Amino acid sequence: MKFYVDIADLGAIRRIAEFFPIEGFTTNPKILTKAPTPLPALMAEYREFVEQTGLTAFVQTTAETADGMLAQAKALQAYFGEHFVVKLPAVPEGYRAVRLCKAAGIPVCVTVVHSMTQALVAAAAGADYVAPYVSRIDNLGADGVACVTEMVTAFRNGGYTCQVLGASFRTVDQVRRLAVAGCQAVTLMPELFDQLIAHPATDKAMVDFRTVWQDTFGQTEVTDFLPGEA
Repeated sequence: MKFYVDIADLGAIRRIAEFFPIEGFTTNPKILTKAPTPLPALMAEYREFVEQTGLTAFVQTTAETADGMLAQAKALQAYFGEHFVVKLPAVPEGYRAVRLCKAAGIPVCVTVVHSMTQALVAAAAGADYVAPYVSRIDNLGADGVACVTEMVTAFRNGGYTCQVLGASFRTVDQVRRLAVAGCQAVTLMPELFDQLIAHPATDKAMVDFRTVWQDTFGQTEVTDFLPGEA
């Protein structure tokens, strides 16, 4: 499973990238309205960041027509270069834009997906990723994890190369269940990354290690016991 961070704040993205093996970051129009930096400056910072790190930026178009989405996708790709995926909404104009963008050589993620059939049509249209909103599907009375599991199975059975990029998570357990189901990628808010690796038993073990070490060797470190050079 590949990991992405879902936030506009580049400082938060940098912190997560420093500690966790992420492939890039995802944004959407709503997320960008909450950015702490003016968007022209932020876009420039994004470009510098992806050029330096090789990570991928997912940016969604705001146009409402397929032709407008294509024009924006071309402009965004020209700006960000190879480390870019355009996000297109799962609406009729978005599905038309998928094929236009793919013909132009632009990687595509169909987003705001709330059903398996929406995802299936996106895969058939040539999308590289679909982004189902797991917790929002739960809010509609369905089972978000089960819906994503169906997508993974349908893509495999249909021979589609489209990857499922799960989004909108409340719990680490949702991520765990999707990993077991074969979901290829997830995008998470920063706080969920910390929860992925947190465990009280690990914390206790580390305290025990440090306590017994200090009781035996005081404030020395393991490297202090390396033999000196002759």
